[in-house]
Amino acid sequence: MKLLATTLLVTTALLAAPAFAADFSAGSEGTGEMPRAAAVDGYTPRGGARAVMPKLEPGEESRAAPILDESAVIDSLTAIGKSRSGQDLRVPASDALKDAVKADLGGTAPEMKAQSSPKGEDPAFSAGGEYERKVFSPDERIQITNTTAYPFRTFGYLESVNAKGEAFMCSATLIGPRTVLTAAHCLYNHDQEGGWHETYYFVPGMVDQQTFPFGVYEYQEAYIVEGYAKNYQGYYGSVVPWDLGVVILSEPVGDSLGWMKYGHYDDLGDFAANIIGYPGDKPFGTMWRATCNVLAENIGETMMNYDCDTYPGSSGSSVYGVDGDGNRIVLGVNVAESEDFNTAVRLNASYVEWINGLAQ
Repeated sequence: MKLLATTLLVTTALLAAPAFAADFSAGSEGTGEMPRAAAVDGYTPRGGARAVMPKLEPGEESRAAPILDESAVIDSLTAIGKSRSGQDLRVPASDALKDAVKADLGGTAPEMKAQSSPKGEDPAFSAGGEYERKVFSPDERIQITNTTAYPFRTFGYLESVNAKGEAFMCSATLIGPRTVLTAAHCLYNHDQEGGWHETYYFVPGMVDQQTFPFGVYEYQEAYIVEGYAKNYQGYYGSVVPWDLGVVILSEPVGDSLGWMKYGHYDDLGDFAANIIGYPGDKPFGTMWRATCNVLAENIGETMMNYDCDTYPGSSGSSVYGVDGDGNRIVLGVNVAESEDFNTAVRLNASYVEWINGLAQ
């Protein structure tokens, strides 16, 4: 596989050891008990259309000129969003994010405490018992049926509904008490007036179309990287490096269920990627996992490529690794497919700080 060329020069020098997110980076297993809030009254996930998983055509990703100017990079990393009440939101880059960009572009970074890199498959898979990007033959995905166990209950089905009442499905991951990580294209459509969908729902640990063990949660706020909206040139390759989104839920469901750690490494190297989500080619509402090896040669500054099996509906799934100490660390977000590989946005130093500025 060839390494996907990226259009965004940001974080050219990532931290030599993993840098983690503020208070939420430690992760949490939670209690697993029923969250305090009840499910959204009268709402049942509809299982509508699969959110289109963008496809990268050969050479498409290199047609946009890279952004090299520090101020332009920082501006592109402004968070734009909408609230459930319809308010437009804008969160400028924090000082920490500006410092991360300056350090990255300047080739310097602070020293961090060493920690082992993720290498292996999640041991929870063997304990659990169950084993478009496009699906590569043979299909090696395995259904997760024990969705109420940690970490599976931190992964969920994300449904967006547009102004016409049409529903679209993606996947997402709890990374804080109220914070869900997903792809920007699950929240924002360039071809739709105003871009944003009307509302979003998150169903943690969804088992099937009728079984929501922890209820359904509506969003309070939704955010994307501004570069995803303003740098669009009519094709997905012009914005793929910015395909990152965050949803703030109306209730702190993570207080009960726990959440996943997120962070980044400088020299990530080869690692076993774990991707858990709700692919649209499987029975609606069922959770599936894929595991594959990601080679260092296919890991870029803002992107990573792999042959893990995904499918529309898997968009927004976290790509995580497990280090030698058993720590699960979200390293990227599954966003796109091509003929030869699937692609994730890599959580680099700047993106970790971008998430830090929004996480609740």
